Amino acid sequence: MNKTVIFVTDSLGSGGAQQVVVELARLFDSSGYRVHIIAIKNECKLTIPKSIDLICLNFKKGLGIYRWLTDLYYCQKLRKIIRKIERQNHVAAIFAHEMFSSFLLGNFKSKSPVFHTIHTNYSEGYLNGKKSGRRFKKLRKLYNQKNILTVSEGIANDLLNNFKVFPKFIQTMYNPFDFENIKELSLNPIDFKEEEFILTVGRFSKEKRHDILLKAYWAANISLPLVIIGDGSIYEKEHLKEMIETLDLTEKVYLAGFKKNPYAWMRRAKLFVLSSDFEGLSNVLIESLICGTPAISTNCPSGPSEILISTPDALSPVGDVEKLSYNIVKFSKNPPEINQADLSRFDSKTILKQYESYIAELSF
Repeated sequence: MNKTVIFVTDSLGSGGAQQVVVELARLFDSSGYRVHIIAIKNECKLTIPKSIDLICLNFKKGLGIYRWLTDLYYCQKLRKIIRKIERQNHVAAIFAHEMFSSFLLGNFKSKSPVFHTIHTNYSEGYLNGKKSGRRFKKLRKLYNQKNILTVSEGIANDLLNNFKVFPKFIQTMYNPFDFENIKELSLNPIDFKEEEFILTVGRFSKEKRHDILLKAYWAANISLPLVIIGDGSIYEKEHLKEMIETLDLTEKVYLAGFKKNPYAWMRRAKLFVLSSDFEGLSNVLIESLICGTPAISTNCPSGPSEILISTPDALSPVGDVEKLSYNIVKFSKNPPEINQADLSRFDSKTILKQYESYIAELSF
């Protein structure tokens, strides 16, 4: 009987965490595992191989006093599905991705190890820097005495030092990347007349700080155009458009929208720029480097410093327009060489071996 793994995720939207779930599912599937993905919400924007079993719980949020009853219903529904899979298969491991999935799974008892994967820096992304209150206590309770995987060391440090969580097991597991597939997709053509440009990729949301990027790009006063790939908040997008007009950058900044294949753009860019206030790891930084394009970034509490370890001067303080602008000028003129040894940590084959090692360690 083939070994089975179960992934539980809030949804299968187009966010970074959801893409990681699908990539991990493909990785286990191609390695001979039977794979089940259970999505709490009925949202699926990603392509799932037919060999992977997809189950949607069709979650509908309860209102007022009925909210806890709704959560209880879906908690029981989720556990019932997992129990059924366990009766029919040898389940090697269960992985809960994202906070709500971990909440519904709770203290689920299984003969297989249950891992809770954290994709974001909760101090910044969930508590906005606060270190007390109801949310703080809720998160600490949620992850105490759990098997925890974090996608960066910065997230692990945040959980242990700021939240004082006491996990049963905690390990950093970087997101897996299919180098061959990314490089192959990067060879596709793009519809853009300029041969050289600066690039950023990220959804339109406040923490991505596209406003900081625009100010830094304006201050850099370089001839290379800036391409922004992404979609999201209509408010943030309109705010960006207003900024572009105010800074008189309408002829130099191109809002390209969402692209299913950003790798083709990454390969042709001269420099990739990340301007976020916080990240979990930052997949796009790694993908840019895989495509052969050097990158600079703000030094978020977790992520970028673990990726750009060979070019620490490519990191600028969060929110520092002047230093980011300086780095745009510096690295667009003299792009650094990319250290392939640094990137090998993110190769999907390496990541799979690590997963199998930890599954074996915690199996009983």
